[in-house]
Amino acid sequence: MNLSPATRNLWHLFGVIWSFPFENTDVKCIIRIEVPFLLQKGAFHMRQSRCLLLGLSFSLLLGVQDAQSQAVATSLQIGTPIERTLAAGQSHRYTINLEEDQIAQLVVDQRGIDVIVRVFSPGGRRLGEFDTPNGTQGPENVTVIAETAGVYRIEVAPLSGYENPSGRYEIKVVEIRKATEQELQSIKNQEVTKAKGLALLTEATQGLPQLRRPQTRAAFQIKAAQLLWTSDEKRASKLMEQAIESVKEFIANVDESDQSYYESFQTANQLRRQVVEALGPHDPDLALSFLRATRTLSNPDRSQGSAHVNEELQLELSLASQITAADPKRAFQIAEDTLKNGYSASVVDTIHRLRSKDPELAAKLAHDIAAKLTNESLLRTPEAAYLASSLLYLARTMRRPQMAAGDGTANSDLISEDDYRDLFQKVLTEALSYAPPGPNIYSPERNAAQNLVNTLKQMKTDLQSYAPERVAAVEKKWTELNNMGGPQAEQWQKYQTAINDGTVDVESVKQAPREMRDQLYQQIANKAAAAGDLARARQVLTDHITNPIQRQQALNNLDQQAIFGAMARGKVDEALRILSGFRPANERAAILAQIVNQIGPGLKRSAAVAFLEQARSMIGPSAQAEDQQQMHALFEIARAFSRFDSTRAFEIVEPLIDQFNELSAAAATMNGFGQKYYQDGEVIMQNGNAVGEAANQLGMALGNLALVNFERAKAAADRIRLVDVRMQAYLAIAQQTIQGGKNTDAE
Repeated sequence: MNLSPATRNLWHLFGVIWSFPFENTDVKCIIRIEVPFLLQKGAFHMRQSRCLLLGLSFSLLLGVQDAQSQAVATSLQIGTPIERTLAAGQSHRYTINLEEDQIAQLVVDQRGIDVIVRVFSPGGRRLGEFDTPNGTQGPENVTVIAETAGVYRIEVAPLSGYENPSGRYEIKVVEIRKATEQELQSIKNQEVTKAKGLALLTEATQGLPQLRRPQTRAAFQIKAAQLLWTSDEKRASKLMEQAIESVKEFIANVDESDQSYYESFQTANQLRRQVVEALGPHDPDLALSFLRATRTLSNPDRSQGSAHVNEELQLELSLASQITAADPKRAFQIAEDTLKNGYSASVVDTIHRLRSKDPELAAKLAHDIAAKLTNESLLRTPEAAYLASSLLYLARTMRRPQMAAGDGTANSDLISEDDYRDLFQKVLTEALSYAPPGPNIYSPERNAAQNLVNTLKQMKTDLQSYAPERVAAVEKKWTELNNMGGPQAEQWQKYQTAINDGTVDVESVKQAPREMRDQLYQQIANKAAAAGDLARARQVLTDHITNPIQRQQALNNLDQQAIFGAMARGKVDEALRILSGFRPANERAAILAQIVNQIGPGLKRSAAVAFLEQARSMIGPSAQAEDQQQMHALFEIARAFSRFDSTRAFEIVEPLIDQFNELSAAAATMNGFGQKYYQDGEVIMQNGNAVGEAANQLGMALGNLALVNFERAKAAADRIRLVDVRMQAYLAIAQQTIQGGKNTDAE
């Protein structure tokens, strides 16, 4: 919400604290308003007066914005979609009347705004939240199962975040039907199933010490600890202690002269990050101590002179970001201490999260960073350049009009006008000072300069306000940095701009150098496809791409684009029709694996089951897979089936367990011949080998199935011969059943 200074002063007069959270897929908060209790004598009447005046002020100042929250709920009906505009700070409420044991399937189609959908019971209890990482376009699919008859409330609100614009959405009811026995039992047996999951977790953790590879053991210990924090903090803490020792054991045995050192380095940092994510919210000091104690491996990229973001700063700042809600002062201190050793744009996330809890600390952190950056050579320290552009962009998006100034400038809610102006001028000066040493020379300094110039290009209003005499220089520098390849690159950029502007067609491309034409034709075809004209896109490729291999690949890419586009629009029948013509079969299976899990949400149950059967038939009649792509697709089909028909899902998964046992035995014989599948007798999960990938997919499938039939899923996991893979399946089952399979925690 943007308020004038006068309005904001009124809010502060009445003791109101505003909190605007940073956008993050894991953080979903709404504006928080707190009115302090005055405990001294006579405070009750003063507080009453303040609250009354506050209410009147709120109505007067924001009245025409009822805007901020819709008081009257709209009833949803089948066959009557509702399309509306939603802005920051608003929320729209809807109701749906359900009988006991009915299920309602709804779709909220995002059209330029990223929304979060909340569902509440007739008694007002929040049942769940729905927010998939699809940005500002595409569906949010919502399922409501009525445990009791009554009016259920649906709330649609923007996902809080500084980059989330106003936009439109459509909400509709796909179907209301009697819930199946499977659906009812999965709801009614949640607590029983959760208890079984906890018991299985206990069984699994007792077997973890027998795992030989410390990296596998550590990953499993971390996962188990995360699942136990809320129910058994003592056991969770013990598991984290064991995980820390396992990580240290792995790092101590890494040989920097080994040819697989880079992979080991990445694994070590991944494990360290996992420890921080699990331990940070509970014991940030121990997490920080762990990070610093395990900082023993040298970065193989940095040793070769490459300019990469400092992973250590990122790890410490990720810890600060995690604890902002629970301990903002400690988060602030960690961020300040960390940035004494260098720069990382990751601190912007810390600032944004901190601002929702303690705006003053967030402003101080931003001020300190801005002051440090204005005295830094941004081009010689690329991380500083990236941080400067990120902080400038963040501050700009949080600015509110300074009505008294009347000159188009603004005060920032995050940093002062002076700080903002100084940082802007610093970025401008450094960007324009860069002189390329020659064509086709790419350096960290050049990349930093290009980043700064691109930021300035997006801030034309500020550029006109602060430095109108340098607008032309910025345009010239942008052209210079984007045409580093000489005359040919300049010509390529010219055609790119023309295609984007729609001022060039296939006839014009004939005048381009021969070596550019095929790529330019593909650009034109892609633009036509993006506009929905697939026929024209296909015609351009067929008529003008001269290389037959490149032409076929371009047509395949076009079909893939059409398939994903159809799925995004909910046109499953269209997507499967295009996919059925895909050759070869392994490519068809690979695409099917990517889209099949979208079949179900947003569709009537009968239609979803029919589409899934059609998808299954595309793989072939055999119960076993012919290759890695088919196995992946079959696991994904089984996971999708688990929503509707667990028996059918088990029919797909169980034969794959037998096949997995055969493949893992064969891989043991082939280990090291072409690819490495095992180390110390355990499957390598991190290097993308077929056995490791299948093990991961098997665990996820059994985890989904355990929600509806715990005993059968557990029995299936028992049949896995490899101890480490069986342990992984147990943990997947425990995770799904303990967390209830929900995409967010319900209150």
